[in-house]
Amino acid sequence: MHVRQRVAGTVAALALAASGLLAVAPAASASASAPAALSCSARLITGSGGHRGAEIRCTGSSFTGVVDCKRTDNGYVYRHFGNRVPSGGTSTVWCDLNATVVQAYGTPS
Repeated sequence: MHVRQRVAGTVAALALAASGLLAVAPAASASASAPAALSCSARLITGSGGHRGAEIRCTGSSFTGVVDCKRTDNGYVYRHFGNRVPSGGTSTVWCDLNATVVQAYGTPS
């Protein structure tokens, strides 16, 4: 009987703690400023070794360039990140050799 009471007490305490955390989370996220909307353009590029990549330029806030790449041998899709740059800058991102760019974009950072 004592074990059941302890388990019930522990479950109740965890439930109360979790509900307290859930109640606090919206207030904390509401106080954080929303990221600025980005306006981006991308230009596909080819490197001297045959690597494919993209030059991504965005305005609105600092950002990091992102490309989704697809390997030509097995179709595997993966993601690479470029350098973080201020608004108006250019982030260059490269895929591995024998891969193509599927999608290129910027993400606020």
